[in-house]
Amino acid sequence: MKKIIPEEELITIGRMQKDPFIMAIEEKIAWKKDLGQNIRHHLFSQQLPLIYHKNGQMIAEYLDGTIQFI
Repeated sequence: MKKIIPEEELITIGRMQKDPFIMAIEEKIAWKKDLGQNIRHHLFSQQLPLIYHKNGQMIAEYLDGTIQFI
């Protein structure tokens, strides 16, 4: 069963410095770029892989650059 998080919690919990609804387009682009780097850094700092889909394949990427197909 998929857990649905209310939109209010997504916006009010975390380290957001500015509400995404009032960000300019340039700010949103920079925010999305930084978000990806922050997620990668956070996972690697806890010795966890970054897992994502690419070309229909699940991939686990590790801090040392190792890529494993799942």
